[in-house]
Amino acid sequence: MRISDLVDDPDLKIRLRVTGGEGWLGRPITWCAPTEHMDPTPFLSVNALVLTNGMGLNVKDFRIWDAYVERLISIPVAGLAFGLGAAHRELPAGLIQACEAHGLPLLELPPEVPFLLVMRHVELVIASERYAELRTGWELADECTRLAADGHSLAEVLERVAHAIKARVAVIDHNSFELLSAGAAGGGTARSTLRLPSGESHRFQLIIEGIKSSVMLQPILGPVAAVIAMQLSYTLGSRSPLHSREAARFIEALYEGGGAPSAPLRRYAVEAGFEPDGEWGAVLIRGAEHEAPAKLRAVAWRARVGLQASFGTVRFMEETALTTLLVQHRAGAVELLDAVQEFFTDAPELSVVVSESGSLSELPLVLQLARRQVGKPGVRQAPLADLAGVVRGLPSQGLVAMSQRLLAPLTTDGGGPLRETLAAYLRHSGNSREICDELFIHRNTLSYRLRKIEELLQLDLSDGEVRATCLLALSIVAALQ
Repeated sequence: MRISDLVDDPDLKIRLRVTGGEGWLGRPITWCAPTEHMDPTPFLSVNALVLTNGMGLNVKDFRIWDAYVERLISIPVAGLAFGLGAAHRELPAGLIQACEAHGLPLLELPPEVPFLLVMRHVELVIASERYAELRTGWELADECTRLAADGHSLAEVLERVAHAIKARVAVIDHNSFELLSAGAAGGGTARSTLRLPSGESHRFQLIIEGIKSSVMLQPILGPVAAVIAMQLSYTLGSRSPLHSREAARFIEALYEGGGAPSAPLRRYAVEAGFEPDGEWGAVLIRGAEHEAPAKLRAVAWRARVGLQASFGTVRFMEETALTTLLVQHRAGAVELLDAVQEFFTDAPELSVVVSESGSLSELPLVLQLARRQVGKPGVRQAPLADLAGVVRGLPSQGLVAMSQRLLAPLTTDGGGPLRETLAAYLRHSGNSREICDELFIHRNTLSYRLRKIEELLQLDLSDGEVRATCLLALSIVAALQ
């Protein structure tokens, strides 16, 4: 119910004398407030329609009218309906001037139109509108319930809500960190908040942006807020398909395999909801030690919920300061790295590594490699392979024995420093300054040790193939320690 609706009704015979400020005629009327007080503000609320005969305002001083209208604007009310009759046979000029100055809509009621008629009309229209809003709210809640029951993601439910109210909606946690959103704020910059019914441990709110009035929020979004809260709890809870004991057992087995796939992996994959022979995607998220764990968890929640729009299967496992996501069943041509990046634009301090695997047999090695890459802030793609991954993929015990025998001369008779020198030499590609800085030795000491290493191993370190062999042997021996 709006001021413009009253003016357009021919039965009420209401005349609009002052249109008010821009958009004011479109303000909703929440109730009618008949009053003859000089200062009615203690009895008013936002968007009330003030009805008065002006019996207590039989004055000609413009300043009194100006102060009266200024008080109404401070609420602000939806408009002022002035009834003509015994007190005033015509609208006071000072009142018209004050309403024009402050931009308050002014309605003129003829003597034959009683306030009771206007109040009854407004109440009936408001009641009808509220019934329609309640019905719309429950229909929207029913539709969203069916979507959730049919397995649609929380992101899809939010998309339906945003489409229904033609605004942007977002779910935020108690730290005002946005988990996911949908829609666009096409109706302006107005922002309203609706608390989602949830436990104290998970306090979430629904943010609505771009809706011109907050009057409709509770009747329309109240029922669906309960649906969103339930689905949010189900999605983020420890017993949801995204986070189950089966998924945790599968991911733990991948890590514990040390790079080699174990026999039960196929069975674990099926029990966790994966297709063993399919392609895999992995996302590892780590926060720094000084950062609040709540933010890491919130971002990980947002990422895994959002990834459901691009991947049919999403599972995760949480560790201290590290969350591992596994995804399958890509929808369309979306790239995993592109899909992940949008969830971390406001959390650049987190370290996010994205990796992909073509089979279950290489997935343990892929995860081990991605885990070694975690640490540097930002989102990046893990390399396809590294030396440690190649070493872990070499199960030959004979190769282990050969590597130990090759390096044995450097471990006898106090040869520990020689082995450290060889490792630093290979790690820094022979850069003398970097090697000396790491080992805290003089350049002459480095030259002496390198000659001693070549003598003990009977090898020429200037040969590239020899250096590669030594590096591989060191890596194999280190993997066993």
